[in-house]
Amino acid sequence: MSNFTYDWPLVGNQQITEFLEKSIQNNNISGTYIFNGPDNLGKTTLAKSFASALLCSAKESGSGRLPCGQCRSCHQFKQSEIAADKGAVQAEIGEGHGDFHVIKKEKDKKNISVEQIREFIRVLSMSSFLGGYKIGIIKHADSLSVNAANALLKTLEEPRPKVVIILIAEDMESLPATIASRARVLQFRSVPTDTIYEYLINEHKASRSQAKDLSRLALGRPALAVKFFENKDTYTFYQEQVNVFLDFKNQTIGERFLSIESLLGKKTTGQEAVRIAGRVLQVWQGALRDLLLMEYGFFNIIQHQITKEKLDALKPLFSLTDIFRLFKAIEAAEENIFYNVNPKLALEEVAVKV
Repeated sequence: MSNFTYDWPLVGNQQITEFLEKSIQNNNISGTYIFNGPDNLGKTTLAKSFASALLCSAKESGSGRLPCGQCRSCHQFKQSEIAADKGAVQAEIGEGHGDFHVIKKEKDKKNISVEQIREFIRVLSMSSFLGGYKIGIIKHADSLSVNAANALLKTLEEPRPKVVIILIAEDMESLPATIASRARVLQFRSVPTDTIYEYLINEHKASRSQAKDLSRLALGRPALAVKFFENKDTYTFYQEQVNVFLDFKNQTIGERFLSIESLLGKKTTGQEAVRIAGRVLQVWQGALRDLLLMEYGFFNIIQHQITKEKLDALKPLFSLTDIFRLFKAIEAAEENIFYNVNPKLALEEVAVKV
């Protein structure tokens, strides 16, 4: 049995890192994994770290730090991560580490295409450049087109030795059962608020007041808490989304529509508008959840402590019937967006019901 040390870039979900460590130590690596769970939990970051560990030359020694960060493979892997961050498929396949490849949805596309998957399979079928594993990551795997999923399934049905495919998904139910049944599924779960709080203080030197607000605001998603802490624009835009919803009650219909336009900017159609509108609806749902918690007296666990004064002022204006009616309106808007209703129109339909 191997004896390695690891420093996984993950907050919480310790059962997953322990499983991956045992898999490496026992040389029991699956051909396909699904990393499933909400966004901003570190799924992609951990998948890359796991891939780097499998590709690391130090793995052959049976002991030491994985990944070592010093070998040829580790240096090439860093270049692959830089290439993957460029976003284009052409940049992600064929640059950096020849045995590591990443694909994701192309900009303004709803699905990963069959052409992307065929190219992905082609590069993974080539011999390893360094004589070890070939590893591929599919981000947004729950957005595979039907033809893309079928093309991938053929590869999963006939796995090649030392080829590992990691699918990153938020909603595994959107993946064909035939794919899920051929994979080792690792379920990522929301991280306790206290864990995120300590992480922000110890690793990012946040103040206690910052850590308290951001750990609650992140709602179990440590990567989101870090984004809020490190990027003022991200934090400000989130606050704007909350305030837009909370201000609806005191606005005319026209004013509400103008507020929605300010959130979407020029992106009123296309996949970018779909993405923004989906995030906005999640934020509105969180603000509504806070009103529900306050209705039942759970003031100490509301998510949006940053807007507590405004929530206090609005609480008398929302009955339980109002709150549950708006929950249904938001769910309907999310479904409408999924079925290609104009994102701006979907948000406006919620706004008129506040």
